[in-house]
Amino acid sequence: MKRVIGIDLGGTSINGGLIDEEGNIIKRADKDTLTANSRYEVLQRVSEVIDTLMEDEVIGIGIGSPGFIDFDEGKVLKVGGNIKDWAGTSIKEELKKRYFNIPIFVENDANVAAICEHWKGAAKKYNNFIMLTLGSGLGGAIYIENHGLIKGHRYRGGELGHAIFIPNGRLCTCGQKGCVEQYISGNAVEKIYEERTGIKKKGKDILKSINEDDIANEILHEFSHNLAIYITTLKNIFDPQRIVIGGGVINSKEYWWDDMIESFKKYSNDSEDMDIVPAEYLNDAGMIGAGKIVIDGVR
Repeated sequence: MKRVIGIDLGGTSINGGLIDEEGNIIKRADKDTLTANSRYEVLQRVSEVIDTLMEDEVIGIGIGSPGFIDFDEGKVLKVGGNIKDWAGTSIKEELKKRYFNIPIFVENDANVAAICEHWKGAAKKYNNFIMLTLGSGLGGAIYIENHGLIKGHRYRGGELGHAIFIPNGRLCTCGQKGCVEQYISGNAVEKIYEERTGIKKKGKDILKSINEDDIANEILHEFSHNLAIYITTLKNIFDPQRIVIGGGVINSKEYWWDDMIESFKKYSNDSEDMDIVPAEYLNDAGMIGAGKIVIDGVR
């Protein structure tokens, strides 16, 4: 059976999988990105993950990357997400210098997560859905029947994390002020906590302290409340059958999911005609979706 390599590249880590044609992960490898000092160091670590996974049967490499991605060129456009100096990186061109005899496909990280969930997961039977990926930032993908993923005129469609949530609010990595991901993301929770307490804590430690720390509890409630408001807005704009929520933050859903659902029911003018569900493939969705774009592209 032919195999592909799927890479999920994020602001904290690079997760790679050797994937078969049915979407099963045969082998895994990973590296961190937080300590990388340049785009070239990130690319080197991506190559190390690929080398660990490479086999003779591999027919292509797929990469899900943060940022605005030109799918045809395999290049990051003006906004590079949460990786330092990532904007403008020609991912495909750089990797082709090393893997010149194998097809390489590059797509936005939220898009590949959506591709996985539509292929095998929580959106498998749905023709109109939205994917939200809650991690260091907030990614988004919009899938519409008979069209597929919305990419937009300049590959910027579905960048749901960069809708303006608070006018003239916090400065975002994209250059705008008040973007959604500055209020609804793992980094947002950490930043807001530090602003209010002067203490720098990891998101997981903030969550663990909510029963003893009133500020942590307040911030978590605001996170759930803000996410519910944003989902209500997305529902009224796109009218999807289902919203699927994935990304690293979904692993902590026991702390905030019920509160978010209750808030959505309160804010929405009709909360019964759209499902909100967690992704089925969680942190594996990016790898599997990146593999799927290779399988489809090579065919």
